[in-house]
Amino acid sequence: SRDAQAMGGHPLDGLTDFEGHKVTPLPILGRPATVIDFWASWCVPCRQGFRYLDQMYRTWSGRGLDVIAISVDDDPNAARRFWASMRAKFPVAWDVGGEVRERFGVSQLPTTVLLDGQGLLVQRTTGFDVADHRYLEEQVRRLVEQAAG
Repeated sequence: SRDAQAMGGHPLDGLTDFEGHKVTPLPILGRPATVIDFWASWCVPCRQGFRYLDQMYRTWSGRGLDVIAISVDDDPNAARRFWASMRAKFPVAWDVGGEVRERFGVSQLPTTVLLDGQGLLVQRTTGFDVADHRYLEEQVRRLVEQAAG
């Protein structure tokens, strides 16, 4: 988001794993497409969204798509159990202090954000809707193909 960049630093600074160890943020800049998904273990539409995201990740990650799913759970164990049950291949992280969620202005879950290689916002959706997801995948395809020339 442009605010994140105006503040300087990396928009994903502050993420940890479920044990509380700092996670190195995704590069974003120079990558064709980055999807950032905010979720919680108690969020029912997040479960649907995860399945679609995982499929998209498996399809496009080899061609330059990065995905990170950021848990906003208070309880890291609940988040870890949810993630394990989903068997998703994309990386996850925990927004332990809520600062990343705040930086992206997240108030509803799931919130899914697509950034281009300059870190600019291409698409932002809240909730889970199959049509939104199809559109997201079209945008990812466009960015990846553009980058490939």
